[in-house]
Amino acid sequence: MSEREEIVIGNKGADYVSLVKGRDFEGWSRAIIEVHCDGWAGNVKGYFRRGELAGFAEEIRRLRHKLSGIARLQPLEPNINLTFIGDGKGHVTVEGFAKNDFASGTELTFRFEIDQTYLKGIADSLGRADPVSS
Repeated sequence: MSEREEIVIGNKGADYVSLVKGRDFEGWSRAIIEVHCDGWAGNVKGYFRRGELAGFAEEIRRLRHKLSGIARLQPLEPNINLTFIGDGKGHVTVEGFAKNDFASGTELTFRFEIDQTYLKGIADSLGRADPVSS
């Protein structure tokens, strides 16, 4: 991931999830995850293995072309899980949960809608944040 890359899912003036990349170390990247939805807001730290965000970017690109289907981010360290569901008409539901402490069981579950026009920017941001070389 490049230094200080921010990925915004949604609209910062409304409901959104933001991933702000921190340092890379031994195949992992640290991020600050911010969730704002329906009046609720929270921040957690998260970790992503190299390739996890790039894989999510590819799923989002497929969803963008088909407009129907599902794209999922389910990282090994599940501080955030995201599911994009396309209805085939250009509407995308973003569902997910964020948790800070795996032992406590406390989590913020959220759901909001975005338009298909957001998908390209999200996929591009994920790809820049987690470039996978072949």
